[in-house]
Amino acid sequence: MAPVPAGGTRASVLASDAEREALVERLRVATGEGRLTLEELADRCEAAYLARTREQLAVLGRDLPAAGETGTDAAAGAGVGAGAGAATGKRTFVAMIGDVTIRSPAVHGLKNLDAYAVLGDLTLDLCGMTAPSSGELTVTARAVFGDVRLIVPEGVQVELACGSVLGDVRDLTRAHTAPHGRAPRIRVAGAAICGDITIAHPGDRRNTSWRRWLEEAIRR
Repeated sequence: MAPVPAGGTRASVLASDAEREALVERLRVATGEGRLTLEELADRCEAAYLARTREQLAVLGRDLPAAGETGTDAAAGAGVGAGAGAATGKRTFVAMIGDVTIRSPAVHGLKNLDAYAVLGDLTLDLCGMTAPSSGELTVTARAVFGDVRLIVPEGVQVELACGSVLGDVRDLTRAHTAPHGRAPRIRVAGAAICGDITIAHPGDRRNTSWRRWLEEAIRR
């Protein structure tokens, strides 16, 4: 049992590095689910690394679902299309002070994605996601002292509108061969600030929903 000081109040328990990292991971997940803004994520991460006690850590995450929580709220978060993403019409993916790789994100029906890399690298593989009914997807990418790498399917037209400051924006995709105006389109906007934004094809050829969308559009 922890010692009780003379005043009769139980001493606060110091937080461990593992507990701080666990909370930061919860914050990252919550941001991806649309529960926190990027600014809130940055503020809470900074506070988590400065926290001395478990009580201070608990305050930073008390309005978030517990790690591994099940039930209605957690199911909505895991479905995001059905959760915060559907409500806002946008889904956010973040790599904050670490590297994150996401394949086939569950973003059914959404036409807008945010991809942020802040002191970490984010790889977002869009090949497995369902193509929007319009055949157009807009990605807002921000690489701040980190890299954003977007993996896009073959046959998709890429339009870049990104600026850079001490960073680089690279389109490594091959020219699409579909009839002009028929190919599905991914628009990438944003900025590379002391980081890189790269758009590339996967290493293997896949029969994706984007390609099926294109085949159906050509038949119409």
